[in-house]
Amino acid sequence: MLNLNFAPFPTITTQRLVLRQLQYDDVHELFALRTDECVNRFLNRPRPKSLNDVLEFIAMVNQVTHDNEGLYWAITRKNEDKLLGTIGLRNFVLEQHQAEIGYELHPDHQGRGFMHEAISHVLAYGFGRLGLRAIMADTAPGNLRSIQILERHGFAKINDLDNTYVLSYARI
Repeated sequence: MLNLNFAPFPTITTQRLVLRQLQYDDVHELFALRTDECVNRFLNRPRPKSLNDVLEFIAMVNQVTHDNEGLYWAITRKNEDKLLGTIGLRNFVLEQHQAEIGYELHPDHQGRGFMHEAISHVLAYGFGRLGLRAIMADTAPGNLRSIQILERHGFAKINDLDNTYVLSYARI
């Protein structure tokens, strides 16, 4: 069984990015991200109505991390601490060494390889540092960009009845 401990928070540095813990200073960028029509097109979640809703979300996410139940990284450029998007691991199934990956990137920053870079490093962290054996992803059928990036990373669709993709350690 996995034994998760996310203290201190695992900041990940890539060639161009820093994946760091979400901060209250991210409130404006996170509000813009979570209310953007393009970002939300394929997501089934309530949209924040105010900055206070986003502050409550940040507090909740950081509590989940503190309780070792999930990780939620802010994606920023290496030399600019402005939130571009988010990526996380959640829904851990400890007995099966499994988690789910989720991500979002503001449309202004899409098409530049940022999400590809972030996913690569989060997968390496999940399989390497955490000892996961499988990482799942659930995506809407029409979200072709998300499906393409998952497939580029080796994810395969489980079956035609749902939109769950899986990447197992054996494939990496």
